[in-house]
Amino acid sequence: MNAQGGSAMNDTRTTIQLLTVGEAAQLLRLSPKTLYSLVSQRRIPYRKAGRRLLFCLTDLIEWTRPAERKRRL
Repeated sequence: MNAQGGSAMNDTRTTIQLLTVGEAAQLLRLSPKTLYSLVSQRRIPYRKAGRRLLFCLTDLIEWTRPAERKRRL
């Protein structure tokens, strides 16, 4: 049994790591201003929680991969 009282093998939940604008900008080595610009142009994956912008870590990593590698997978 896991800490939540269920079996670890039956636990299908996945953890999604969400980043703030500052964290995402640091990860991508961009300024927050550039990141906001990419969001306004809808060129980067993002999510909104109320008025807050959030970025899924796995989405950002996938977004940084070259296009030809994305097509092959």
